[in-house]
Amino acid sequence: MDVNVASVVRSAAVAIVGLPIALGVSGTLGSVTEGIRASTAEAVSGAPVTVAVNDVRSELTKPCLSYLLSKGDSKLEREAKDEIDSYFGGDVSHGDVCKWVIG
Repeated sequence: MDVNVASVVRSAAVAIVGLPIALGVSGTLGSVTEGIRASTAEAVSGAPVTVAVNDVRSELTKPCLSYLLSKGDSKLEREAKDEIDSYFGGDVSHGDVCKWVIG
């Protein structure tokens, strides 16, 4: 096996110089990406649509849990359905609404 010393030295020099640069660039890109992600999440969480969706889910969580966990055709199920219907002002698909609220 013929070892070319100049080639080994050159490869080591490139690694010694290149590795810190590569790690520095990747660290900078990672922090920029994290900053963008944080600002986007903050902007979305305060959006009017997000606030409204969270309010609806908050108000319907208890009736939906009652609906999902009650026995079929029971008094508890009927009360939960009535409460969900009154929230929306009419008949709705209780199963779909509750899947969305809980999911």
